[in-house]
Amino acid sequence: MEIVVLVGIPGSGKTTIAKNSFPNHKRINLDTVHTRSKEDEEIANSFSNGKDLIIDNTNTTKKSRSKYVQMAKLFGVPIRAVYVKCPVDIALKRNASRTGKERVPDSAVRFYNKIIQPPTVEEGFDSVGIVETDST
Repeated sequence: MEIVVLVGIPGSGKTTIAKNSFPNHKRINLDTVHTRSKEDEEIANSFSNGKDLIIDNTNTTKKSRSKYVQMAKLFGVPIRAVYVKCPVDIALKRNASRTGKERVPDSAVRFYNKIIQPPTVEEGFDSVGIVETDST
């Protein structure tokens, strides 16, 4: 069992990577579970079922990721981060092609780009990978 924490701005390609590169991991995303308590419940269920997890949120700050690191350490589960590095102009272009609830305000993309803190092993991750997405 493992936890993979995706890190990246909206439109960077996190969900595509989650679905294509981690098809056997249980994907947990706040957009689909809606609340932190439901997210915690989904994570706990996955732990009790021994299911690999992928956390598909922006996770742009060390503080926002610390919860997952603490849970992994508490349950003795390996955890790694995958930083989906994407130029803001590409993310904005991808976001513009989204419809409905999938599209976020451009200001949100710019905000997350401004505050993003790339993940490090010093935070408690067993490893950190970088995927650069620089095309549409």
